[in-house]
Formats: sequence, C-alpha cells, structure tokens
Amino acid sequence: MIKHFTKTLRTDRLELRHLIPNIENAKIIYAALKNENPDDYKYEPLMKAPKILPKSIADTLKMMQYHAESEKNDACTFYMFHNNQFIGVRKISFYKEANILKLNSVWLVSVARGQGFASESYRVIEDVAFNKLKVNKIMRVNFVDNKDSAELAEKTGMILDGISRQAVFMNGKYYDLMQWSKLYSDYIKEKAQV
Repeated sequence: MIKHFTKTLRTDRLELRHLIPNIENAKIIYAALKNENPDDYKYEPLMKAPKILPKSIADTLKMMQYHAESEKNDACTFYMFHNNQFIGVRKISFYKEANILKLNSVWLVSVARGQGFASESYRVIEDVAFNKLKVNKIMRVNFVDNKDSAELAEKTGMILDGISRQAVFMNGKYYDLMQWSKLYSDYIKEKAQV
C-alpha cells in the first residue's frame, strides 16, 4: 500500500476507509450495490478490474479481494462512507520512478451522486499526495464521452493534457481517452489564490 495512505481519511461528512475483504464487509458493499442500474456503471471498469456490480455477496468478496491484491503494487483502494453508509470506491496508484499519483477510478452509488463526494474525496487525496507524499504530479484519464468525469477533472483544477486516440480496446470497440494532470506547482498556485 502507498505510504501515507494507510489510514482512514476523513472530512466533515466523508470517510475513506480500507476494508478487509471478508464476508461481513462484502455484505455491506453488496447491500448498497445489489439494486443499482448497470447502465450507470458503463465506464467502469476502465481496464482489467472486475465488474463493479457483483451478482452476489460471493462476487462482492471476489471484487474486494481483487482490490486488496492490487494494493501490493503501490496501489490503494478506499471505500467511501457517508453517515456510516457505503457510497462508493476511490482507487489510486503511485509510480515512484516518475513521482506520479494516478487516480485510477472513482464511482458512487446512485443515492450519493451529485452531492460533491467525488470531488471531496479527490481533495483529501490531493492534500496527502502533495503535502505528505510529496508527489510532483497527480494524473487521471477518462473516456472522452464521460462528461461527468471530465467535469470532475475540471472542477478539481486538473489540466487537460490531451486526448489519446483509440487508447483502450474494450467490448469489441476502441475508445479515446482524455488525459488530465495537476502538478505540484499548479497546486501551490491554486492555494495562493484562495
């Protein structure tokens, strides 16, 4: 797991927790996901992650185990909670050689969307990344037609680096990706303007 991201992160209304993949935690996650609309999760997973909407508690446990396995390679999965209710997931990874933190994924259950939780979770991670981990750059990608994700990147002050054409092949089709970043120098300028 990434140094400085081993503890629960908190704001006034949000907790980013690490959960052990076990039946009890899988039940909590599955209870929030079992009635979700699969079409709301069409942009997930971007790469090789398991399907976001599991079909059972056992599938949920497998998904959690997958996330736990990925943490061995400088990655981290936060399970987001509001008022002690599971509302989503935020995944990140760290590339030491380049000193870059990558925002891999963020998704929220339907009742939590449109309330600023995704940007709030980003701000907490950004603070730790730039002030404790001392990264030079935070980056992320999203499908070109994922308007919500692009709006989130802009809202959190990320800069569009460009579009990588046909960057992902998934479900028999090529997809273009938008590439975003925020440098430490951008973060300092942003903080000076507040």
